[in-house]
Amino acid sequence: MSGPISINELAGSVEEPYRAALAALIREDAVGRLSRRDASLWKADPGHQKTIQNRLGWLDGPAWLTGKAAELHAFAAEVRAEGFTRVLLLGMGGSSLAPEVLAEVMTLGPGAPTLEVLDSTDPAAIRNAEASHRLDRTLFLVSSKSGRTIETLSQYRYFRTRLEEMRVERVASRFAAVTDPGSALERLAREEGMRRVFLNPPDIGGRYSALSYFGMVPAALLGLDLEAFAARAARAVESCLAPDAARNEALRLGALIGAAARSGRDKLTLLTAPSLRPLGYWIEQLVAESTGKEGNGIVPVEGEPLGFARYYSPDRCFVSITLASEPVPELAGLGAELRQTGAPWIEITLSDRADLAGEFVRWEVATAIAGAVLGIDPFDEPNVQESKDLTAEILAEIEKTGSVPQGNPRARDEGVEAYASDELWRSLTANTPGHPSLEMLLGRFLALKKPGDYLALLAFLERTAATESAFAHLRREIRDAVRIPVLQGYGPRYLHSIGQLYKGGPPAGMFLEITAAAGQDMPIPESGVTFGKLELAQALGDLRALESRGKPTLRLHIQGSVTQGLATIGQAVERALVAIAPL
Repeated sequence: MSGPISINELAGSVEEPYRAALAALIREDAVGRLSRRDASLWKADPGHQKTIQNRLGWLDGPAWLTGKAAELHAFAAEVRAEGFTRVLLLGMGGSSLAPEVLAEVMTLGPGAPTLEVLDSTDPAAIRNAEASHRLDRTLFLVSSKSGRTIETLSQYRYFRTRLEEMRVERVASRFAAVTDPGSALERLAREEGMRRVFLNPPDIGGRYSALSYFGMVPAALLGLDLEAFAARAARAVESCLAPDAARNEALRLGALIGAAARSGRDKLTLLTAPSLRPLGYWIEQLVAESTGKEGNGIVPVEGEPLGFARYYSPDRCFVSITLASEPVPELAGLGAELRQTGAPWIEITLSDRADLAGEFVRWEVATAIAGAVLGIDPFDEPNVQESKDLTAEILAEIEKTGSVPQGNPRARDEGVEAYASDELWRSLTANTPGHPSLEMLLGRFLALKKPGDYLALLAFLERTAATESAFAHLRREIRDAVRIPVLQGYGPRYLHSIGQLYKGGPPAGMFLEITAAAGQDMPIPESGVTFGKLELAQALGDLRALESRGKPTLRLHIQGSVTQGLATIGQAVERALVAIAPL
């Protein structure tokens, strides 16, 4: 059986606005207009409509894939025949998230290389990507729609230089590129003689690119059955473009999450079976970057540890995604509790992992529909460039002076430095004698929470099992004590995902940014900066963008061991929560 075994929507307290939104979508022929690529479904402005019309190629994804499957299988066979045992994908955001889902959720085909995604500028992450596998057995897939992504180009320069230093034969043949026609990466790839250059259809935006070369070149290298994948996706397109709402799960899903957001339940809490966790990363970007603009949007809460129903704030809408073969009893129990409180709950059960093909399509259509409900253009990203521009300014200053312009810490406590704007610092230290402790600062920061707020933990660190454990603990403790949704992401990865919503979305949000001194920095070839300085510049650039909008943003900088620093922050949070926890 293909397709979800079940999609059950229980609208709860938003039943009336959901029904009204669904009726309006049917009356306005939203599905038909989407099928016809009618940009007026979202915006009347000619400028927006021009952009939208050049971003709807993803609707042809399954048919496109059917025609490209043989070519992709041949490329994958060529890679296997040459003895490559790992593919290292250098990419960010839409270029990396679908491949990460496929690599971590699907089963490798016979003889296929492993596939790892490198979407970090953290020196430790770069170093571990190099040390974890033989570089001479690694195919590097350089993936960027624009071809100007600073992280990806820096990674490419580093690994190409390393292979040259190792005197590996035919260095250029160990790289392939996925990009748009005419991009800077296409020119670079051809000039430097990369093995292959895959030119993606230019009318597909990055976050909608799962069923294009960006997702399917990695899928082929993993040995997946592309014809079967395309067939499932094609059936999903047929279902998701059906005019009958009773048959169209994507229409109902988009109507419900859009109506819930308009009704004050804008925190879309994604709860998945453990093996499907990576799908949450992909949905997070798709929903946040598509809807988080014009002071509006749906805030996806991905990966938050499960808790008791009483710990969840009333501004949430819930989606559970599980496999028929992998029941999650505690998730079912939480759903039963929350539905009794009137919380909207959408339950999706997949028959098997190959249903990811249909799930990609379903969420793409649902997100486009939710954009129509919210009255925004789901295909642009007006605020993404802002942090990039601020980072570029900081990098120029670093190249000029040799140091990162991060200013002086406001306080130091147990190896952790605190940085804050003048306004935030005054509110954190008012009527406080002497040297403020980390515990006091965090307690006062969390006490700034207002109704409808969320807290985002922004970690410019390497993603490891230890950091994941530390952040899961922090998220659970803060959520349970303060009754606030707690999001978490790694920089610069999140800048290409939910970062758009942080700047352009609803005027809520509190941000705790965590950076660390680079223990062993690494140079970026052909650049005046190192990976450590680039990572810190990206952190500071985003901090400036958030502060310019008046968002409470506290930066904690770890001097020394990251593990010890996170433990220190966790202990300070625990002590602070004792004083502010609700009864």
